[in-house]
Amino acid sequence: MNTGEAREVFKSYAAALAYVEVESPTGDLSIGTAFHVGEGVFVTARHVVEGKKVVEVGSTESVHIPLTGAEAVNATTFLYVNDERMAVHWVRNGVMRIESGPYLHSDERVDVAVFKVHAIDPRTPVIPLGSHLDDWLGGSDFVLTEAVILGYPPIPMTTTPALVGARAEISAQVDLYETPYVHFVLSATARGGFSGGVAFSEYGFALGMVTRSLLAGEGSVESGYMAVLAVEPIYECLAWHRMLPDCQAEMWDGLWNTSEFSFSSDEPVSGEPSRVTAQIAIFDDGKTCGMTITCGDGCSDRDNIFPEMLRVARSRLSNIYFSFSLMRLGYCKIDFKGNYSEVAPRVYAAAQSVGALLVRRGYFPLGFADESDIRPESGLDFA
Repeated sequence: MNTGEAREVFKSYAAALAYVEVESPTGDLSIGTAFHVGEGVFVTARHVVEGKKVVEVGSTESVHIPLTGAEAVNATTFLYVNDERMAVHWVRNGVMRIESGPYLHSDERVDVAVFKVHAIDPRTPVIPLGSHLDDWLGGSDFVLTEAVILGYPPIPMTTTPALVGARAEISAQVDLYETPYVHFVLSATARGGFSGGVAFSEYGFALGMVTRSLLAGEGSVESGYMAVLAVEPIYECLAWHRMLPDCQAEMWDGLWNTSEFSFSSDEPVSGEPSRVTAQIAIFDDGKTCGMTITCGDGCSDRDNIFPEMLRVARSRLSNIYFSFSLMRLGYCKIDFKGNYSEVAPRVYAAAQSVGALLVRRGYFPLGFADESDIRPESGLDFA
């Protein structure tokens, strides 16, 4: 990444960064960083906000977004480029008010938190999260590629927070003792205040979030390695709190917001994999809710149990608008329209009833595909 390319990253995404000023229980003030991932939702490091009072969140940077068509005709702000007038929208959020959160990752070992601000400029730049999930990574896929680090480490003698940009190479990909997710080691100098900042890959997406300085014993923050947490737990935290923006979710086909519960017609044998013969999946992103019901080829009585599963689901969904789409034999997708707060409880109740039916018919519950997917408030329990 040459200087011009690094500068373009800064110009394009600087306005997506925010400083987070916090106060500890003892009254000490400190600063961290957060970055915008869409719809007014910001990601930061857990340790920046956990157990602290958020004093102020704000952006020091602005950006001009070129306008075209009818928007350009009605524009009130213009720039002159090579003596030509260009209509622009000026994004300058300044100090923002937190509307929701901060919310922490469900695993206390994971240094991720999210929050949403009120009335953000809808044209505020969005940091695109990468698609490099931990299981998909080789041992050194990004090593010796480059990234731009953006954050708000305090600069001595300055009167206000200033966004700092730094160019770095990815030096290593590592697993740490204290947390279950992949980290990258970057060549930039670690500094307090970079925590929660973004490492933006030369490939055009967020490599991850700056979390800590890796030290072997006592020493200054600056003497350690800069650690960047990969994106998978960021997606998890956003989805768990139903704050994953559509622009980040669209390429995942519902992956992050879908909970799947499986059943087997065969009694599980300890130490051996079980054959999944039926499944209930619920999609819930906090805005819409839906479910699918599946009875696979290995289900010996599919012709009988599958229609009964649909009948039970339908009986629990009366008085709300829904549509059944029979995608293939043994697979039905159920979509809903209406007020989310009214629809979601009915969807979970329908899923519970279908699961209870399977248990009564002799099916064995195998559990959720990922136990971390299901929220306690859902009330689902097929044991």
